[in-house]
Amino acid sequence: MIPLLTIISCDDGFENVNSNPNEPEEVNSGVLMTGATRASTNSMVNHSFLLSNNIAQLTAKTLRSEVDRYQFTAFTTLWLEQYNALRDFRDAELIAEENENHATQAASIIMQSNIFYTLTMAYGDIPYSEAISGTTDGNFEPAYDSQEDILDGEGGLLDRLQEANSLLDQASNNGQTVDGDLIFGGSPQSWKKLSNVLQLRILLHLSNKTDVSSEMTNLVNNASLFDSNADNAVLNYLGSFPNEYPLFPLKQGDFDAVLMSQQSVSMMQNYNDPRLGRYARPDNVTDLETFESPNAVYSGAENGDERGNCNKGGSRIGSRFYDYPGHPVGDTEANGIITTYSEQELIIAEAIQKGLIAGDAEMHYKNGVEASMNYYDVNIDVFGWDSFNDFYNNSGVAYDGTLEKVWEQKWLATFFHGMEPYYDSRRMVYEANNGNGFETAAVPFFVAPCENQNNGDMPTRFLYPGNEISLNNDNYNAALNNQFESNDNTQNGVIWIMK
Repeated sequence: MIPLLTIISCDDGFENVNSNPNEPEEVNSGVLMTGATRASTNSMVNHSFLLSNNIAQLTAKTLRSEVDRYQFTAFTTLWLEQYNALRDFRDAELIAEENENHATQAASIIMQSNIFYTLTMAYGDIPYSEAISGTTDGNFEPAYDSQEDILDGEGGLLDRLQEANSLLDQASNNGQTVDGDLIFGGSPQSWKKLSNVLQLRILLHLSNKTDVSSEMTNLVNNASLFDSNADNAVLNYLGSFPNEYPLFPLKQGDFDAVLMSQQSVSMMQNYNDPRLGRYARPDNVTDLETFESPNAVYSGAENGDERGNCNKGGSRIGSRFYDYPGHPVGDTEANGIITTYSEQELIIAEAIQKGLIAGDAEMHYKNGVEASMNYYDVNIDVFGWDSFNDFYNNSGVAYDGTLEKVWEQKWLATFFHGMEPYYDSRRMVYEANNGNGFETAAVPFFVAPCENQNNGDMPTRFLYPGNEISLNNDNYNAALNNQFESNDNTQNGVIWIMK
């Protein structure tokens, strides 16, 4: 018996000796929230800079301009980085649920919903219901859910956001806050507003597929929404790692490969729009005062100019987006944008203009334009205006009852709003073509890119990453068969939201 007792005693001591007292046995949900928020938002800033702003012709690439020329690929980093963040948000949700922290549980659901929205709008059908279950149930070959089910089905994003709202109500009643919250400092009420704005965004895209009038009306009339720029869902960056604006570490050559586009510069010059001084750096910068000078000169590059056969000149993007030598303001101004009050108001204005909901379209439109200008802290007087009302009434920007006017201001206002510039411009092109194609020129403030490789048609999706072919082949092929007659992983495959 003695050897047996000795073995048991040794085992008991072994567990204690080999435990690390400085390493927690369970990761805190707040730590996961902080890391995943930073990772997913940084990824969206980078992809807005490299992809979305350029596809939407807000900016233009002058090197490696496949995006502008409509030669889409898988853009695999978007897929991988967002799914990696999803895993941590899901773990945060489960830990918070176990600890009955309804606020953190809800916030993690909202962030997951926004990421799933980003991915399905980029690729079409994607792994959703089984997407991040591999670490818990061993399923490393998740099925692809249909985009319709993801956006609007039972257990889809709209349902999940409503679930988050219910949890946030419980959290508010119990005095709970969101752990590790880099966006709103823990406020459940602010997270509920974000949830409702994200629902409005999804519903506007769904309005081409189904009647969303009652859902939008209920949100606008009865739900808590953003009241001002103070409610904006943004990650405020600091001046050092790890809270550094993701574009700051770029080499100057990489940064200068993206310039302001001819389309956006022309529109802002046409209106003498003070946002031009924030979005762009003047071509004739000689000192800091030139940024705020009536003598500043701006130009735009033509999208798709790979070989220098078109207009290659263009202003750099503005100082808030890049830490220019001698002008280090980015660390106090740069944000990672999820959504804003300006976008919300222009969504509502468009919904009213289309007759989806009742209300004063001009009031919301004007709110959206003014909020965008206030967010960028523009210098009205430098551009010759006495006040915002002077600009609004005398520049040509005032609401004229047309959808085009709402679209152009929403286009300008969603600069650096993650992937939304691409999704919104694609929707505008689709609607302008009456659902019969994606000819870019159907929207007056877009043009067919120089040297474009897709007959002037805006591609409808990104390609699935190649590792899906090797690691999840059966489900990958099923997703292609379920969506596209050609069964091909093509940039012109028309996803459900665009059919």
